[in-house]
Amino acid sequence: MVLDLSTLTDGGTEQEPHFRLLVCRTCKTIDELPSADQDPNNVLLDITVERHGEDHIGVLYNVPAVVWMSEKMRPQVIEQIQGGGSSGLDVFGTQFYATKMQFADDAMVCYKQHNRPQGQCPDYKSEKKVLKPGTAKARADAGLSSTTTGPKVYLCDFCPVKSFNMTKHNESKGLYK
Repeated sequence: MVLDLSTLTDGGTEQEPHFRLLVCRTCKTIDELPSADQDPNNVLLDITVERHGEDHIGVLYNVPAVVWMSEKMRPQVIEQIQGGGSSGLDVFGTQFYATKMQFADDAMVCYKQHNRPQGQCPDYKSEKKVLKPGTAKARADAGLSSTTTGPKVYLCDFCPVKSFNMTKHNESKGLYK
């Protein structure tokens, strides 16, 4: 996928949480991704771009979380992404630009496969749940290490089981007294 980063601006104060929206102009989708602060090595961005393929054209936007999460403002953001006031190919209201949260959807599939565990999941942060882009060959060709540096990102980070583990961790630290 070829990315146009010219639209990527800070969009507000540095303290304000953001989402990155990867708009694929080829398949007409919008992928919701965490901000660069939450994905410092762009692992999730790389995986999402890889899923689209090299022949797709994409644009990356930074959108304040408060704007993106608002039910009233989200359609306006999508309309601006589509190119302004024109309804274009969505003249019949077909949601031409469907938004998706691929990693959250994948995590929910896994959650259902494990019968919606109320406590710990047997696969929680196991090696097979690590999210990594398929760049090992390209990294080897460039003379780089086959493993990326930085924190590992797991599919489990998008699963409801994570809240169970975070609560358990915070209780052990005495944060709920």
